[in-house]
Amino acid sequence: MSIIVAIIFVVGIGALAYTQMATPGVSDSGNSSVGIVDPSKIQSAENPLYVAAGKEYQEYSQKLIQEAQAKMAAAADDQAKAQIKQETDAALEAKEAELMKNLTDKTDEAAKAVGEAKGLSVVMSKGAVVYGGVDITDQVLHKLTSEASANK
Repeated sequence: MSIIVAIIFVVGIGALAYTQMATPGVSDSGNSSVGIVDPSKIQSAENPLYVAAGKEYQEYSQKLIQEAQAKMAAAADDQAKAQIKQETDAALEAKEAELMKNLTDKTDEAAKAVGEAKGLSVVMSKGAVVYGGVDITDQVLHKLTSEASANK
């Protein structure tokens, strides 16, 4: 699950960076700066949204697996059991994708807001930057934590 989050996060940050570079007037200033976000910190227990998504997925998967086991016990043949397993797997994949998209969208929004507030022209994943940049990971986590607390 964390690999998928990392990939989605990097793609999202890359897309954000691309849109910022393509925006006229933003990258034309000679003083442009790059913000850096560390995905390993975003995908940790420090991020309440990540923790909540993991908990929601765990609860959903346990419920779905119990339902599938009950259906399989009542299934007449192996073909029906295989169909139940396939449907369960597809439902779990869809739920994971939904949760990851939600998490990525909220992280991208927070990174963009922090970047704009700091006057950064681009925010990228730490893995995409070899040298330089301003690490805004803690500010992004703080914004995500504040928003999570406000939504409770």
